[in-house]
Amino acid sequence: MSISQNTPQPIQESTPSLVRRAGLPRLGLGIKLPFIAILLLIASFIVSSILSTRAAETALISTLQQELIKQSISQAELIRANLLSSRNVAVDLAAAAEVGEYDQNSMLALIRNTLKRNKQIFGSTIAYEPYQFQENVFYWSPYYNRGENDSLRFTQLGNPEYDYFSQSWYLLPKQTLEPVLSPPYFDEGGGNIWMVTWSIPFFDIISGDIKGVATADIAFSQTQEIVSSISVGEKGYAFLLDPQGTILGIGSNGGTYNPMEDSMLEIAKNSGSSSWIDLTTSMLEGNTKFVAATDPRGVPMYVAYSPIGLGTDWMLAVAFPQSELFQNSSNLQNTLLSYAGLVMVIAALVLYFYTLTITRPLQKLTQYVNKFNPEQLGRADKNLSDQIQIQTRDEIEDLANAFNNMTKELSGSFNKLEERVEERTAALDKRATRLKIIADVGKIITSFRDLSELLKQTTILINENFGYYHAGIFLLDERSEFAILAAANSPGGQRMLTKNHKLEVGGKSIVGYAIEHAEARIALDVGNESVFFDNPELPDTRSEMALPLIVGGQKLGALDVQSTEPRAFGDDDISTLQVLADQIAIAIRNANLFEENRRSLQRAGEIYGTLSRDAWGTVLKSQPRVGFIATPPTTIQTYGEVTDKEMAKAFATGEVIVDSDGLTLNIPIKIRGQSIGTIRLKKSNISDTWNREETNLAISLADQLSNTLESARLYKESQQRAIRETMVSDISARLSS
Repeated sequence: MSISQNTPQPIQESTPSLVRRAGLPRLGLGIKLPFIAILLLIASFIVSSILSTRAAETALISTLQQELIKQSISQAELIRANLLSSRNVAVDLAAAAEVGEYDQNSMLALIRNTLKRNKQIFGSTIAYEPYQFQENVFYWSPYYNRGENDSLRFTQLGNPEYDYFSQSWYLLPKQTLEPVLSPPYFDEGGGNIWMVTWSIPFFDIISGDIKGVATADIAFSQTQEIVSSISVGEKGYAFLLDPQGTILGIGSNGGTYNPMEDSMLEIAKNSGSSSWIDLTTSMLEGNTKFVAATDPRGVPMYVAYSPIGLGTDWMLAVAFPQSELFQNSSNLQNTLLSYAGLVMVIAALVLYFYTLTITRPLQKLTQYVNKFNPEQLGRADKNLSDQIQIQTRDEIEDLANAFNNMTKELSGSFNKLEERVEERTAALDKRATRLKIIADVGKIITSFRDLSELLKQTTILINENFGYYHAGIFLLDERSEFAILAAANSPGGQRMLTKNHKLEVGGKSIVGYAIEHAEARIALDVGNESVFFDNPELPDTRSEMALPLIVGGQKLGALDVQSTEPRAFGDDDISTLQVLADQIAIAIRNANLFEENRRSLQRAGEIYGTLSRDAWGTVLKSQPRVGFIATPPTTIQTYGEVTDKEMAKAFATGEVIVDSDGLTLNIPIKIRGQSIGTIRLKKSNISDTWNREETNLAISLADQLSNTLESARLYKESQQRAIRETMVSDISARLSS
């Protein structure tokens, strides 16, 4: 061959080679995809290891939070239970003093026996109001407390020097009329210990006035032992604070503090731990929380706290060292990283070889899918004849075939889907609007108590909110044979009301059908169901719906709504308006129950008043007139009719009469409107006449006296009844023998 023939060949081969050497090498998807996947796998393993460790820490903290909160609540409940068991002792003493009749010896025995039976009680007393224990005794408060060898020591607190009426343990329950637990105090001279006291008021059974206060003293060391015995991890501790932040009790791991003296808030301020200051402040506000804070010793802690309650404003906290929690988390992190590295190497090799087998089919599939976008799918003239051809005999081939079928169906279903979405959205908006209207109407109708007004306003509200030209409410008669129209809003309905319009239950009307079968019934069209549209008072009706009014399984009637539009009702209207029908049924039942209760109370009051007046009439006829004249220091009892005209006038008229001298006041004693006596009050000072305030006070005294006399009469009747029953029982027993 000649030189001229061979010359072009090296020139043609050298040009592409130079270009490839000068530029970057081309990497195909078969290399980049495995490379990127391996890098992502490595990154995911690293991130997952870190996240797993943090998730484990978060889970541990979450678990610890639940456990510490549970522990704080349960230990607070234990302290409450200990205090409540002692309160029950004071309650029992108050109940015994309230219903029992005791002399000095029996009262002392009651307190002693209570302390013997209840070892947790340190001391107890029953303190009486002046002259309540005995008529001639002003102070009476016997106190027993435990001494050495569990012996009982007696102290009479009722003396002018101590004056227990001014002590907080007596004043607070007397003012609040409720059980009161005192703050911790040091009982100097008594037990020389820190204690708390339960004070329980008790009352006079007849007058209802407070009679005295029963107490139970508890050694506060019991509560401190509960706090110090709480175990929180290996080096955790619990502590109890009062409303001022004073440490009431603390575990041995909490540091060397003086309970009842040191303030946790001051300790936190002196230590410079701002988080512990915030924690203490939050505790004093009565919150229940879980927080991370550094205690005054500089130890990071997780702390959960909750209130004790019972009106004490005490707060119990449990503190868990953070170092104990994260020790296990650190070991877990090292283990996870080791396993993650090994798994990462193996997975990278497997992934590299596996991705090579799917690279090429994926490239074809990607190219085919990229041909389609939402605009092309929505075009009716889109040519979908081209199909992807992949033959791998695996899931990728199935995926390619699925894409081929999908492209054929997507274009046709795209427009239909949009239409259905619009229809459903409109239907949901309509349903939501109706439900809101029904809720608003339901709130209004439930406020009515008068049945007729309730029914009338309900039909008006239905017309105003739903636009139905006629709304009527039918109620069943006593025999449940006919549904009687009780309310309507339309002019035709008003004419039907005047005619006492009624429909037979189970008859041809849709109202009768709805009540009979306890289900809604719709008539949509005059041509198809003309039998339901034969009411001359409502000639414009083209659609009608009746819904049963049922509550608690009891049929009350039906709600009837009518429209001038054909096919105005559907299944959605039944489901929504049935909610309104149920609310109407409940409102009707509530109105009926309210009226029945009102009538029952009125009849009971009338019957009791008649019986009471008859009984007092019998008493006044069967007993002689008795009177008492009190001129200090003597009291004289008199018999016979009242001779004073002003007193007789007050008795006869039932009105307050003032004598002409202005010094004498005659007040009738009335029971259930009947006068049974008269109180005559006279002032000794001639210039001092009766003012309005004094007159009202005297009338109040007469009212209290009438109540007391009525109670005495009832008590006497019960005694007489008991005597008769005893005699009958005795006679029956003798006859039987």
